[in-house]
Amino acid sequence: MENLGNRLTLKHKLGFSTFQLAQVAEVMITTWQMYYFTTYIGISIVTVTVMFSLGKIIGSIVTPVYGYISDHLYQTKFGRRFGRRKGLLLIGIPLKTILYITLWIPNLGTATYFLLFLIYYAVMPILSLSQLTFMSEMTEDSSQRAQLAGVNQIGGACAGIFASLFTVYLFKALGQDHASTYFYAALIYDILSFIFLVIFYFSVYERPYDESTILSEKKESIPLGKAIRKTVLSVFWNFFSTIRLKSYRYYLGMYLSEQMFRSLLGTINTYFVIFVLLLSPTSVSVSTSVGFVFGILFLLFYVWLTAKTNGPFTYIMGSITTIIVSIGMLFLALTKPDHLSFLFIVLTIAMNFGKTGVVNSAQFIFTFIPDIDEMVTGKRREGQYCGVNQTLDVLFSTLETIVIGVILSSTGFVEKAKIQSSQTVTALLILYVGVPIVCAILGIIIAHFFKLTVNNHKVLLKEISRLRNHGKMADVDDETREVVEMLTGFNYEECWGNNSMRELGARNDHSQEGPTTT
Repeated sequence: MENLGNRLTLKHKLGFSTFQLAQVAEVMITTWQMYYFTTYIGISIVTVTVMFSLGKIIGSIVTPVYGYISDHLYQTKFGRRFGRRKGLLLIGIPLKTILYITLWIPNLGTATYFLLFLIYYAVMPILSLSQLTFMSEMTEDSSQRAQLAGVNQIGGACAGIFASLFTVYLFKALGQDHASTYFYAALIYDILSFIFLVIFYFSVYERPYDESTILSEKKESIPLGKAIRKTVLSVFWNFFSTIRLKSYRYYLGMYLSEQMFRSLLGTINTYFVIFVLLLSPTSVSVSTSVGFVFGILFLLFYVWLTAKTNGPFTYIMGSITTIIVSIGMLFLALTKPDHLSFLFIVLTIAMNFGKTGVVNSAQFIFTFIPDIDEMVTGKRREGQYCGVNQTLDVLFSTLETIVIGVILSSTGFVEKAKIQSSQTVTALLILYVGVPIVCAILGIIIAHFFKLTVNNHKVLLKEISRLRNHGKMADVDDETREVVEMLTGFNYEECWGNNSMRELGARNDHSQEGPTTT
């Protein structure tokens, strides 16, 4: 098989980062969408949270379907021509570009915004799922994957910096109290996002076609209804089968912990700054942009640290930083010291040090998961794991959004108000400080027990290569057996397709040969 790492040039790495640059549009949704709807459109906080929640739920439902389609797309002429991952990009990029700007057109009516939001969140997983697969598709080398994870974060930081600074400029030029300002910003971001996504498409590549690793279905002549039922069952069986992988369960615990507290901070950051700290909207953008600038520098440190110490250690360091900074935010909120705006910016920078660590660690670890799954199934299922990742992420963030909406509504949150009640302020403070601390502690505990290291990954890849070249499972050495069983959670004899991981009731005997194509 072609050495994937030899193809991964600087041009490809920079091109890979443009997907995150394209997320400049999503930064605006995360930072301003809820505030825009409640303040300028006049939609109630409950309606907005329901809108966000249903949109995310729909996205979570279709995501595993997209993952299943992507993993099986080589069965179609379209997939063989454009690729099983890049083929989905061709569909998702134009749809996302058209739908995004409609979310910011003023005076469309609540029902219209509701419908557009649902459609938008149903389309977005096509892109985000495809992007996640490429770190495993483009190289098997752990250091190269660490670099891809690094440039991925740098791209996201640059997008955040630009979005924050440019929004500040528009606030000053057009006024921060006009809905049209947000529309013009969204239009510019949408155009830039489209350009970056096109660059991303032409920069990434998939691993060489290998018949033995491709998921395919047995060709049977069965009634349409039965075929549909079988496909639906297969989609959900593949979805739930991923949880059987021991390393993936550990990874999910770490990922969901950090994703929940980062999502929470992003969702209510504007409210916290304006209603708790009593700072101006401009302070939101300035603190965010400055934090992102330092985030790039922090990332360079974490890329080095992760390569030296492995992902779990980096994760623990980032989580501890998050706890310390959260306590600092509590102090600012309770005491309102002099130079409050400056101190908030300093703590935002420190918080980005923590966030950068946990995100870099989680992205780095995830690139190993499809390799561990291949040891169990003998197939490549990047799409399935990306789908599960996003589905669980959406489900938890949706629950989080609902809880935020219910809590704020129950405390008397008033739409379009410049000042909120003391009950609402207290609730925002607890959400902004208390919940991240709890999530960070949970992530630290899980990371402590996670044993996925670069060296163990190398042992795993060596064994996969041996078996794919028709090596016998009976010839495995003791060290390799121990590593495989520790990472997969399966007995060694149950690996390499000798299980029902990818198809209900199926057990393929691959103990003496490489996996079959079905």
